[in-house]
Amino acid sequence: MTKNSRRALFLLVATVANMLLTIIIIVVVFMGLNLLLPLIGIKNAGPVIIIIAFLAGIVLSFIVYSKILKYLRKRPDLEERFGLLK
Repeated sequence: MTKNSRRALFLLVATVANMLLTIIIIVVVFMGLNLLLPLIGIKNAGPVIIIIAFLAGIVLSFIVYSKILKYLRKRPDLEERFGLLK
């Protein structure tokens, strides 16, 4: 495998992982708010729940993804293996 193909594979896997993480967070927040809001007496908050879940998914996945990348950048062999050095 050439460096360019390893770089493309790394970027593809990272993108798919970030998208899956975002979807999982959106679903978890959506279901949590769907269960929580009726318990505290808020009814018919569907659009608000969807907006909050979407924004929370984007923000939380960005935070988690950046922490994971920061951890991976500390590994000295990762940049050489995937050809990420310029």
